Amino acid sequence: MKNEFILDNKITTKFVETYTKTTYRVIGENKHSSIKPCHWLEQRLMTGRDNRNCYKGVFGVKSHKCLQNTPSLPFCNHQCVFCWRDIEIGSLGSEFIVKPDEPKEIVQEMLRHQQDIITNHLPLRRYLDNYEIMKDLLYYMLLNKDDSHSLNSLMNGIHVSKNKIERAINLLKNQHFITLNNNSPSGFELDDDIRCCINSREEIEVLINRALTSPDEIMQTHNEAMTPNHAAISLDGEPLLYPKMSEFIQEFKNRSMSTFIVTNGTLPERIMGLDSLPSQLYITLPAPNERIYKQVCRPMIKNGWDKINKSLESVNTLSCRTVVRLIAIKNLNTDELYLKDYINIIKKTNPNFFEIKGFTLQAKALSIKERLRSDKPLQYYFPEYKYLENLAFKFQEMSGFPLIYKNQASRDFLFAVNWDKDKDPKITNL
Repeated sequence: MKNEFILDNKITTKFVETYTKTTYRVIGENKHSSIKPCHWLEQRLMTGRDNRNCYKGVFGVKSHKCLQNTPSLPFCNHQCVFCWRDIEIGSLGSEFIVKPDEPKEIVQEMLRHQQDIITNHLPLRRYLDNYEIMKDLLYYMLLNKDDSHSLNSLMNGIHVSKNKIERAINLLKNQHFITLNNNSPSGFELDDDIRCCINSREEIEVLINRALTSPDEIMQTHNEAMTPNHAAISLDGEPLLYPKMSEFIQEFKNRSMSTFIVTNGTLPERIMGLDSLPSQLYITLPAPNERIYKQVCRPMIKNGWDKINKSLESVNTLSCRTVVRLIAIKNLNTDELYLKDYINIIKKTNPNFFEIKGFTLQAKALSIKERLRSDKPLQYYFPEYKYLENLAFKFQEMSGFPLIYKNQASRDFLFAVNWDKDKDPKITNL
């Protein structure tokens, strides 16, 4: 299969086509870079408000102004079981084997494509329409408050397509304006407070404007999204395999953009060799020991665990902010017996922050049990929010590192390590 995707050390059009069927945009002459707007960018475009932002909001990153990207889309030296990429087909090796595009050209193209996606694929009209549909939905349910409403009945009631109804319902559910009907698993009903206290379409509009969003906020957010101020260099692949990373970071700095890099830590010499550092560097800690590391990451290189530890040892020498991130997989790398090992690693590393983040059960991460060659059900490995919260409280108790932030939607927990727990963690140049 790989022969179809790379020929004479060049990435083929067929490879690009496998990604551009989704919202990926493959960037540059040599096709090794990409952007992809994340779920939270669209959520933020819907409302413009902080409650529809990803976990990076604690650092001041606004999801609608974030450019999610990678300069190393098809190259990674790990085959992590939790990866949501199609690593079985879409990974072209553990080394950067094509001619690297110039950083300035990549960044220019990334920004151009981001603007095009927002203009043509995430258009303002969609979110203004969604605002009106939410009003129509609530008013229709208010007029028929004694009924249980299915997707079909709501579609027929307000004459809107299923996709549009689902988009509006998801946002209204998140805001707890509507709830699932206990007597009808596929049905919806108004929240009791709305049922008893709201009497008109005008009052519904006031409620939405106060508690959820308004047309002015939607328009302002969509306009702001055209000029990103943050680059999340974390989309796919191992970004530090790109040989011109320092210049790449500098191109974003030249545009007054902050940068986060997420690396798997297997390239300590690249970390130490960065002339231009990101605003914040994440090093993934996938396991408490080498045995679990090999099981989780399935490395395609030798001495990967030693290299990760060497990267962790370099943290205190870096002049940028640092985060060590544990990607948590239930019944694999998060047993309470391992907490002492993680604590010892974090104390030795002394990053600014430590983060526990549940792996995302979407796309190809749904293949985790096949990747592990396991006969366990999928949910056996999925760490629910409550499970992770209990783990985070136990880590806090055992380590003494304060838990300073948690995000339920992202199943993310942040601890202050080499950081004053009372100091705002926001990046100041955002």
